[in-house]
Amino acid sequence: MQTFKAYFKKEILEAVRTSKYIILFVGTIFWALLDPLLLKLLPIFLKSSLPVDMSSLLPELTRDTAFQNFAGNLFEIGTLFFAFTLMGLLSNEIRFKKLIFPYTSGARPAGMVLAKYAHYAIVLAVFIMVAFLTNYFYTIRLFEGGILSVGDVLGSASLYIIYYCLLLAILLFLSSLFKRGLFAGITIIVLAYTLSIFNQFPDIRQYLPNYLLFKAQNIGNIFDSTLIPTIAISSCLAVLFVFLSANRMNKVDIV
Repeated sequence: MQTFKAYFKKEILEAVRTSKYIILFVGTIFWALLDPLLLKLLPIFLKSSLPVDMSSLLPELTRDTAFQNFAGNLFEIGTLFFAFTLMGLLSNEIRFKKLIFPYTSGARPAGMVLAKYAHYAIVLAVFIMVAFLTNYFYTIRLFEGGILSVGDVLGSASLYIIYYCLLLAILLFLSSLFKRGLFAGITIIVLAYTLSIFNQFPDIRQYLPNYLLFKAQNIGNIFDSTLIPTIAISSCLAVLFVFLSANRMNKVDIV
């Protein structure tokens, strides 16, 4: 418990010092404000910059389509911010030999890993929830029509939180394997984008984590029985990768 408390406090101080909070803010909450504005201005931009009015070819822009556009872009862009910001969580501890004093002083690797995971899981959960609610209240003022409700937004945000908590657990494990965090960051990005392809296959997609994002954009029917295996598998995988990370850090060479 002492190791957990010490590293939890350390992560807060280090996140402030290295501007990680600001970077994650830009990748989530700031984007929640920018995305609907860009979507609203798109028809005007097309009309003024092209010789032929292309705005008529765009689908009808309702609150539903605006929110779905934000959710899709958050995955594509937010994953980049997430991966490159947190890719060095454990690899930097190994590479810069920050573990010698804590380990020789009796610090427990499991406490360190759990502290890092808990800290950023909370940060991601708060930022994602605030981003989704911000986008909702901004969207309903810029667009009309659709069936989007606060309940849809909260449900969608919850699925995104589960998804990114799983990605965080996998990224922690990858970061424990490589001395350079860049390799962990690139690997998690490739994995996330590759898994999204399987959403096109109805027979298997509900067993893969990216189905959470697929359902998060299914306004009016976000939660149903098909999510049970997805949430169960994702939760088990998150626990597994946190355990593997702690086990790996228990065996890592600190000198």
